[in-house]
Order: sequence, then C-alpha cells, then structure tokens
Amino acid sequence: MVSDRRFLGKLLFSSVSLVVGAALAQETPWHLGSLNASAHNAPSAINTAGVKPGPYEVVVAVIDAGVLQGHPSLEGRLLPGYDFLSAPHNPKGGRSANFSPDARETKCTGQTLSTSFRTHGTEIASLIAGNGREKSGVYGVNPLAKILPIRLFGACNMSRTDLLDAMSWSAGLTVAGVPNNPNPAHVINLSFSGGGAVCGPDLQALVKRLVQKKVFVVAAVGNTFGKKLAEPANCEGVISVGAIDPENNIESYSALDARTVIYAPGGGRRLNDDSSWQANKLKVASFDVDAKGEENPVGLARGVGTSYAAPLVSGFISLLLSHRPMMTPAEFQARLPQYSRAVNLDANCPECAPRGLVLNNAAALVR
Repeated sequence: MVSDRRFLGKLLFSSVSLVVGAALAQETPWHLGSLNASAHNAPSAINTAGVKPGPYEVVVAVIDAGVLQGHPSLEGRLLPGYDFLSAPHNPKGGRSANFSPDARETKCTGQTLSTSFRTHGTEIASLIAGNGREKSGVYGVNPLAKILPIRLFGACNMSRTDLLDAMSWSAGLTVAGVPNNPNPAHVINLSFSGGGAVCGPDLQALVKRLVQKKVFVVAAVGNTFGKKLAEPANCEGVISVGAIDPENNIESYSALDARTVIYAPGGGRRLNDDSSWQANKLKVASFDVDAKGEENPVGLARGVGTSYAAPLVSGFISLLLSHRPMMTPAEFQARLPQYSRAVNLDANCPECAPRGLVLNNAAALVR
C-alpha cells in the first residue's frame, strides 16, 4: 500500500464545450460533435454539442493539482475549494483554503515542479465546465456545472490520508481540522492513477460510502500502455475511464483492462488523414508564459492522456444530472448501453468488450 509517498508513483495524473447556442462563432471541438446535424462527426465524438444543460446546478469536484483562477473560460464556474496537501509536503506550509497550484519553480527533494503540474487541474476543469466565451475559449461538456477545486498534489509527495480526506470533504463528509464543505459535489473527478494494484480496504470503504451517498466517482485508468488498472480506477464502484482516438480505437498509452467501465476521447498522435480531427488533441484552458515571464490565459489544443478523457465523462454525467438530479451511479451504469457505443476491439485484450461514451439521443437526458 502507498502511505507517505506520492500516490501517483510515475506520472499518471494521466496526461503524457459544450456549445450553448448556434450563434456562437467558435468551431465546436471535435470530441463534442457538431452543431450541424448534417456534418460528419468523428466516430468517437460524444455528441453533446448543442445540448443545453438542464435546470439543476451540479457541483463537480476536481481533485487535482489545484486550479488557477482568472481564466476567462472558467469565469463564474469556480466555487471555494481547498488545499488538502498536508505538511511537510506542502510548500505553502500545510492545508488551507488556498487551492491554487504550487508557485512556478517550486522545488521539492531537489526537483523543480513541472509546468504540466501547475496547469493540469485548470485544464481538467475546463473540459468539464468551460464556458467558451472569449476568442480562444474552451467549451466544456456542461458549461453550467460548478467546479469545486481541490488541490491534492504538486511538486512534493502526498500522503494517502490526503487523498481520503480530499474525497471525503468533496462529498460533504466531515474531515477533522477542516471547515465543512458548503458545496458538496455530486461528481468527483480523479484524473490520476498509480496506487495499488488492488484497491485498498480504506479507499474501497470510502468509495462504497460515497456511492451509497449517490456521489459519482470518476477516475482515469492511467497512461500505462496496456497495463491493468491501479488505484483509484480499480476500486469497485468507480467509473474508470480509458482513452480512445477520434477513429474509435483505444489509444496505445491507455491502461487496458476488461474492468474499464467506459472510454472517451483522450487525444494522441496525429491521424493520417485530412479530417477536421486529424490533430487528435483536446482543446483545454491553460496558461502560457510570455517573453516577459508572465502567465497569460490561453486555449490550446494540447490535451493528451486518460486524465483528459475522465473529465469528459464527469462533464457528461453532470449534464445528465442537470436534467435528472436523482439519477444514481448504479442507474448510470445500468443505462450505459444507452449512453455508449462499441469501441473497436484491441487484440492485446481479447477479453475486453470496450464501450465508448456517446449521447445517442438527446431525449435520453430526461427519460
């Protein structure tokens, strides 16, 4: 079991918009589908473009490296979150209400923080709830979802207790020494992997408790190039998410396991055709450093990894819940044939029968 070490192990935070009206000028990202009913969509598009969120507001917890505030694509989407990285691993000193990522150039055990850690949580949040408003805006699957930003990892190690407390607090459970969460999440997104090969009893008991509370726990399977599931994706009750390319093939970097619940677009190598999705990356809200050393908000097609597939599923579930707030995780899994299509088989996993996320019929939102 992983204790006072990084739960992720190797980098498996698993990375290697919804359009609310036809009047919006920006082209719809390929993974969401097209506003034009006669257009040819990518075979793996999830087909939520143009589908308006329902009347119920849904809170999605993004337990990640923190979220950078001030990106136009996330304007009005962020709730007060929390930093659950405990001392001595937290360069900011310990747990607090400051959910922002580590500062640039943060060091821990002699290593400098990777830029990808600093922007990862922001990018994940944008795929769920990006509003697509400005020129370089990013569309999320449910632009009316509320994001509960939880910082769990960064340049330094985290403890297993940090993970358990972050998940508990996100769902509205009491955590000693931390103020109660006034905005419990209905969906928890975990875009990382790398824990135990078997789900530990502590994590499994918590997942079971959350599912009984009707909380959806969505986790990336990890970029392990065909290996079996690790924690948290291998826990019973977790909606584990693998990655596929636009042509509906499982991406080579994705973990490969018959227990994977659903696949979604994850981005990868450029495709050898002239289709609109040949670049095969997901557009995300992020920050780039300019020549003056200042960070500026951008919208870039650079998302690649199972961690980018997971928030598409979290956003999709939040879209369903915005119409059907009483839907349970068990009901969602029972209805997966209604919300999925067959994925092309992979010879490396003959026992797998992979299914890919899709909204086959908008009426399925309310049925």
